[in-house]
Amino acid sequence: MPKKNAPEFYFDEARQLYRKRLKNPLTGKWSIDVWAATKAELREKVRLREAELASSGTPEKPYVYEYAAQWYKLNTAGLSAKRREDYKNAINNHICPIIGGKAISDIKPDDIKAVMLAAAGLSKSSQQKIVTTLKRIFAAAEDNDLIKRSPCRDLKAGGKPSQEKLPLDKVQQAALLAAVKGCSVEPFVSLCLYAGLRREEALGLQWDCVHMTEQVPYLEVKRALHWGGENRPVLNEELKSSASRRKIPLPPPLLDCLKELQATRQQSKDKRISGSPYVVCNQTGGPVSATGFRKMWDAIRIRTVRDGYKLGDKIPKHKVTVSIDFHVTPHQLRHTYITELIMAGADIKTVQYLAGHATVQLTLNIYTHLMANKPEDTVQAVALAFGGNSPGCSNVEKSVESVDNTGNFEN
Repeated sequence: MPKKNAPEFYFDEARQLYRKRLKNPLTGKWSIDVWAATKAELREKVRLREAELASSGTPEKPYVYEYAAQWYKLNTAGLSAKRREDYKNAINNHICPIIGGKAISDIKPDDIKAVMLAAAGLSKSSQQKIVTTLKRIFAAAEDNDLIKRSPCRDLKAGGKPSQEKLPLDKVQQAALLAAVKGCSVEPFVSLCLYAGLRREEALGLQWDCVHMTEQVPYLEVKRALHWGGENRPVLNEELKSSASRRKIPLPPPLLDCLKELQATRQQSKDKRISGSPYVVCNQTGGPVSATGFRKMWDAIRIRTVRDGYKLGDKIPKHKVTVSIDFHVTPHQLRHTYITELIMAGADIKTVQYLAGHATVQLTLNIYTHLMANKPEDTVQAVALAFGGNSPGCSNVEKSVESVDNTGNFEN
């Protein structure tokens, strides 16, 4: 059907002016308004404004938005989807809205401060992503002789440190699993809680990587599902790092969940569901989109205590009862898995492997506080190192070899 003819201009009765809305080349959104008292005047203003927007910077003096787009294209191809998304977010939502329309050679330190001022309410980790992006873009511009000196050399992130995400305790884990029993999000929760998978790893897991009949049942992590174009699911073998490829033993609760899920799927009359290769799939057996995941996670959100709802309240619209009195995120489930391993005394290298961390130092940096660092845990080492018994350590075992008062070893 032919489109309905739209008026050339919009007339604002309150202002008694004509308006024409133009697309902003920096954001791709129709957000630039041009106003005039008459149609003829507005046509002329629109012509001039469109010419101004079309006159992009020259190769010798590009605008920030132009060079940022070029830098992104040339420098992020080999990075993970998450890292590319971080750079894209910093450029599109924080850098270009403030300085994108200026020539890159005209940017001064105060312009960079304006970018960071607009992001002042963000956490330190979020600000750091913006700082990193700015530094790399302007360092590249300096290397290519577009600017003499980067205005970001001394730039540092501010903001408050991100609050530590606490792992779920045993009671919370049981409450969460009971709340999602039978929901579409249950397999996802179980995979993250009992195998420590990242969100993209859990959503990208397929049945060919689940080995439930082996002597030691396990799953393989070799694919991840990313959301291209903000919503479209894209499955590939592009993991966060090479260490993300790992084989994880299936603990009994997860093994039971997967067996039950597989049996239910096989009994489904919908061939799309029964034949789906995905462990966590959408309603048609396909990969889960960003929107689909938000709806899936709603099974947890609507059961969680929030404004106007308390434990035990019934929500008729969804036919559920509020049964979760703590906040939970997908990453918190993985955090709980790693914490449980450490608290159970697992070797740190084993924890690193099962978590898929690139280095053991990364594991230590995040989880050192969980190690045996209480005085009662460390007193024995101190007593053995410096001699004598410390309070609370009267039964410290003597070393096989000790040193006598003369400094000679005695057996």
